[in-house]
Amino acid sequence: MTAGALLPHKVVVRLPDEAESISLLGGLYRYRGLGDDTARLYSLFEVTGDVGLGAPRHVHDEEAEAFYVVDGQVTLFHGDLEVDAPSGTFAVVPREVPHTFRFDAPGTRLLLITSPGNAGHEALFRELGDPTSREDGQSSMVAAPPDFAKLAETAARHGTRIVGPPPGPRA
Repeated sequence: MTAGALLPHKVVVRLPDEAESISLLGGLYRYRGLGDDTARLYSLFEVTGDVGLGAPRHVHDEEAEAFYVVDGQVTLFHGDLEVDAPSGTFAVVPREVPHTFRFDAPGTRLLLITSPGNAGHEALFRELGDPTSREDGQSSMVAAPPDFAKLAETAARHGTRIVGPPPGPRA
């Protein structure tokens, strides 16, 4: 196989208002680049939400995950490390390493990149979240606190193991 065979086979342009959006665990996840767009090399998601937004600590069996803080302040937790990540910070977490994040400032915007693309995140977010077109990420339904047993069961079907709760608020 040549290197060219791994490159995407088409040009994809997705304007800002054309992204699929999912309201999930209090955040808005916008699908900016899908695995099908990138020959399954990666998927790209833009995440916005309020201070305190975070995912449960989890491990991916097949995907590496990268984080780029576009605006705001995030704390990244990976392995035994806790990293204060201001805008401009980039981090990569290899597969099989426990990790999560927490938003620590208003107006935070985070890019998530998973590789390989479409290995599980796209379907996981769709199954757990609610489609929304609202800019604030709130679905038309009143959000109930998440059922973590159901969340863990659903995540496991998509190659993600929940290994702990979301991080608590910043001290």
